[in-house]
This record gives sequence, C-alpha cells and structure tokens, in this order.
Amino acid sequence: MSLASTQRILLVEDEPGLREVLTLALEGADFLCEATAGLAEAQRALKETTFDGVLSDLKLKDGSGIELLTWMKEQGLTTPVVIMTAYATTETTVEALNQGAVDFITKPFRHEDLIATLQGLLAAAVPEAPPPQDLGELVGVGVMMRKINALIGKVSRADTTVLLTGESGTGKEVVARLIHRYSDRTRGPFVAVNCGALPEALLESELFGYEKGAFTGANTMKRGLFEEAGGGILFLDEIGELPLSLQVKLLRVLQERKVRRVGATEERAVDVRLIAATNRDLQARTLSGAFREDLFYRVNILQIEMPPLRDRPEDLPVLAEHFIRRACRKLVRPPMQLHPEAMAQLLGHRFPGNVRELENLMERCVALNPGGPITRDLLPEGVGPAPEPDPGSLPAPLAIPPEGFDLEAWSQALKGYFLRRALDEVGGNKTKAGKRLGMTFRAYRYWLAELGGVEALPEHFPWPSSFPPPVLDDASGTDGPKEA
Repeated sequence: MSLASTQRILLVEDEPGLREVLTLALEGADFLCEATAGLAEAQRALKETTFDGVLSDLKLKDGSGIELLTWMKEQGLTTPVVIMTAYATTETTVEALNQGAVDFITKPFRHEDLIATLQGLLAAAVPEAPPPQDLGELVGVGVMMRKINALIGKVSRADTTVLLTGESGTGKEVVARLIHRYSDRTRGPFVAVNCGALPEALLESELFGYEKGAFTGANTMKRGLFEEAGGGILFLDEIGELPLSLQVKLLRVLQERKVRRVGATEERAVDVRLIAATNRDLQARTLSGAFREDLFYRVNILQIEMPPLRDRPEDLPVLAEHFIRRACRKLVRPPMQLHPEAMAQLLGHRFPGNVRELENLMERCVALNPGGPITRDLLPEGVGPAPEPDPGSLPAPLAIPPEGFDLEAWSQALKGYFLRRALDEVGGNKTKAGKRLGMTFRAYRYWLAELGGVEALPEHFPWPSSFPPPVLDDASGTDGPKEA
C-alpha cells in the first residue's frame, strides 16, 4: 500500500464536472477522496471526519476558500490546505498563505502537478504572520501574470535569495518591492542599487562601506548598503554587470553573512535577504567566464522570470488604463480613456521598452491631450504596427545598385544583423533569440559560430550598396555555366 492510499483528502469544488474529474484523479493517485460542493458541506465534513489535507477552490458559490481557512483557524483545525484558483493575485495568495494554506495552485494545471503538490506539501503548514497593509500589486489579467502573482506570494515567505530575470522595463523592481512588502522583513528597509550605474571602486565602497582613512577623501566612516539593509532586503539590480572582483566578495557575504568594510580589519555580521535582477543571460555569462558559476548558483535559488509586454497583449488594455488614471492624478487632469483606434495602434506595437515604455507613453498622451478621449494622433510616430512594404517595389536602399552588389556577402551580413538584433532584444538569451527567429538554440549557436561570434555581427542594418560586386574573371566573362 502506498503512502497516498493512507491519506484522506477533502475536495471542495462547486463545479460538478471538475469535481468529478478531480475526484477520479485523486483516487487514481491512491488518495482517499471525499468531495463536497461548497463551504457549508466542507464545514460539516470537517466537523465529522479527520482529514490529512484539504483541496479547495478559492471561489465557491456559498463562500470562498479564504472563508474556509478562516473558519478552520477559528475551530483550531490545523489540516493543511491547498487552494486552487484561476484568479490568483499576490494579495489573495498571501492572504491564503497567512490563513494557513500550504500552497496555492493556479488553473489550468496538470493533474500530475496537483498530485505532486499534495504529496509534497501535506506534511507542513506555513507559519502564521499578520498580513501587511497598503500593498502594491502587479497589473495584469492574463494567465502569466496570475501565475507570477501567486509565485510572488509563495516566494516572499521563503527567506532566501531570489533572482528576477527579464528584459528591461518588465517590472523586476516592482516584484522585488512586492516580495519585501509581503515578507517577514516588511518592517525592515528596502535598499536598491544598480550595479551597472556605478564604477567598480565606488560600487565596492557603496556595498560594503569603508573606514575613516581607508582612502583619500574617506574623512569619516561610512556604513555600506549591506549594513543599511540590515533586517530588510537589499535589491541588486543588473547583477550581471558586477565586476568579477566584487563577485568574489559578494559570494563571501552570502555564504558567511558577514561584510568587511574597505580599510577594516574585522568583519561585521549582517542580516540581509538578497534579491538580484538582470536582463542578461547569466548562465551564458557563466559559460563565457564573465560571471562566477558558484555565485550564479548561489543567487539562483528562487527565480521569477518576467515576460515582455509583447508576450501578454491581453494585459495591455488594463495596463494602459491603469497608467492613464495614474497620470491624470499626477498631472491633475480630468479622467480620460483611450480611443479604440489608439488602442488598436498600441496593440500592434512591439514595445521594446516594455511596461516602462507604456507608462511613459500614457503620461505623454495625458499631458498633451486637450480633452476627451486619447486619440491616435497623440501617439508619437513609430508607435504601432510596422508599415507593410509596397509589394510592387522595394525601398531605394534595398534596390539593386546600378553597379550591382555581392548578394552572398550581403545575405550573410543580413543574417548576422538579425542574429544580433534578436539577441539584444531578449537581453542576451540565446535560446529566446533562436525562438524569435524560428530556430532551435543549437541552430542559433551554430549560425553564431559560423559568422564569427557576437562581436563579429553587424550592429546596423546592411544595405546592398555597402557590398560591391566581386571582380569576375574576364576570360570566361562569367563565373558560372551558361544556359542554353
């Protein structure tokens, strides 16, 4: 008999079809399952029977999974609860976890993932903690953002290092601040520093501090950011830009939980949680030697990848409305909304600057709008779908030059240009760059090596006129066979 077959699960799901499917899945995994259709039935069952775990939907026709958790808490029941929902937000996730849920799983999910969750988490409940107030929230209605909101709720409760990845402007610092606000360190400071914005010498003294007289100009002692963030969270943005010499020192701090100020002879204990962020492919930088492998594994304990805005178009209208409201409050303007034509224009734009670009764009439109809806003429040139070329002609720079051109050399340069552009647009991640060009990571890597590596790729679009035709052998008058 398996361990699961000795575990009794109370299923709380008000949708009959899903309740039946989940019952079959649980029983197929050797759980003993009792299915109920709502809050009242679940409360009666918990009064009458002892269960090893509860699997409850968040929204029920006669209540909610949160109400069930609260009731169980009042009754002194410590049965572990897993909450299911298609409406996960960071706030609901944390509220469920604070009320005693051991996990939060978002719909749709695979049955094997649910079974693994139950098997792995039934043994322990999350410690209680008062829910923090005045909380921010990531804006989004799509599946990706619901999952990220749920993940933030779980990650915030684990007091360990977090790595946030994704392109610039996707909201990594917003996530870092949410983790801080939902964590047990919410009463401690949140200290942020951009590793790519400071020179190496200054960055070292900023992070670790210095003693009086440590160098010219050090007239007083200065505590570093690790000490300033004591009891709270230190956010290292663009950690991929950290020089190798400082990577060694950062690794030691993370391992020993001690810092040594510049010019000091003793180390000082620090109590800090680190959240790091990068728009670079740290694993690729590790393979190239630009980032220490041991530090990569030390910071990559928990990872959240932020998707680019172009990959979640369902969130764009909600985000645009959110930023318009914010801009109207900031600029003291009357409420306004986007005209449908302007929204269509935005939906066709690729947003290389992601959410930050959209926020700045909406503030610009609010500032320039004389009144009424925000129309497409308020959007700057270049915002919207790329113009379709005239099928009957080519732009002059792409036409064949009068003297001809080297088609083979130009096509290689063109290939290299798009290899580089795709890589730049995804922050240096070769796997994602390959996907953008419709190829596998292996094929992308092969083409990259064939063209001489990233440094050999052209940064600017290659025009045919830059590739003069090769000198042909006049003896034959041609470099290929003649057609009959």
